[in-house]
Amino acid sequence: MSPAKTMRNTNTIHRRQRPAPQHPFVFFAPTFKGLEATLAEELVALGASEVQAANRGVDFKGSLETLYQANLHLRCAHRVLWHIATFPAADRTQLYEGVRALPWGDHLALPMTLAVDTVGTNANLVHTQFTSRVVKDGVVDWFRDQGKPRPDVDLENPDLALNARISGDTCTLSWDTSGDRLHQRGYRGRHAGPAPLKENLAAALLRLSGYDGTQPLVDPLCGSGTLLIEAAMMAKNIPPGLLGRRFAFTRHPTYDARLWANIQGDARAQIIEPEGCPIIGYDISEGAVRAAATGLAGAGVDDIVRLKRQPLAEMGTFSEGMIVTNPPYGERIGDIEELIPLYETLGSTFKHKCQGMSAHVLTSSKFLGGRIGLKTYRRDAVWNGPLECRLLHYELY
Repeated sequence: MSPAKTMRNTNTIHRRQRPAPQHPFVFFAPTFKGLEATLAEELVALGASEVQAANRGVDFKGSLETLYQANLHLRCAHRVLWHIATFPAADRTQLYEGVRALPWGDHLALPMTLAVDTVGTNANLVHTQFTSRVVKDGVVDWFRDQGKPRPDVDLENPDLALNARISGDTCTLSWDTSGDRLHQRGYRGRHAGPAPLKENLAAALLRLSGYDGTQPLVDPLCGSGTLLIEAAMMAKNIPPGLLGRRFAFTRHPTYDARLWANIQGDARAQIIEPEGCPIIGYDISEGAVRAAATGLAGAGVDDIVRLKRQPLAEMGTFSEGMIVTNPPYGERIGDIEELIPLYETLGSTFKHKCQGMSAHVLTSSKFLGGRIGLKTYRRDAVWNGPLECRLLHYELY
């Protein structure tokens, strides 16, 4: 089927919107390990109900509006999953029958496509790819039972992306309402490489540091500018989902286009032009500064951020606000020794040029963190991908 024909059929599905049930939906928003409480605070602020921090994520309940608001506004989440069902899955037969018994017409209006991703195993479901196939078979056979054509599988861009979580002898089945991961804000452009620090982790680091969009902020090692961009979006009250990206919930039979348009319109009306909270970034690399400038422009925040190519040792003097930065960690053998002067200069700069500020440094190396040479008042454990890191907090006197 051609892309154009697929789009026409998808739009037809949206016009035949199915009313959503009135009872609260159950959602789960995964995040980085160590950031569950930070994400829970975001959800409480959005008005979600029964918010409960869990392992690597947060459970919560709400309406369609809650779902749309979460995808639009959450800065620290990976995605938002909508819970479909939990049922016994001790083996293939239980899993298949549990899936096949669900009302899949509520979630798939043909010719929608699907894909299945599985996390977890048990004694009889030991391969996640096999488990995914069983789930897919259960969905497809439900349609056959109804005398309807089977939905196609699309692993690259499915209309309905199912998530099967096997824990013990139980399967929890959800669908991914976000589509692309929420850290993919859309401000870097299609051809930009991945940032060393994911956008949702950068936003979480800012929140853990106490940044609320009103304080002056400096990143003396800004790299491609992720911390600067996320801070500026917070300062201007720009929701991270308002930069033109698409969400998977717009392809679901319950999609309410009018509600989504109203929520976006309200969010645009609340964007502000801040005063008195300068955001400044430095980096020694000309390429990094160019990449940061491109990202700032893409996010529409280049008007409130000042960039300069400058070595750390030549940074100016500051007396208020905060520093948040993500220096290199030294992940390869030999790197740590080479980075000792950088961390020592960081500590010296904090001590002599930043009195009256607070400083917040993410690093995965306890040794390098110690070379900053200043006493922390708090250390937060944060995972940056596979790396266990610490966000080091300093008061500078």
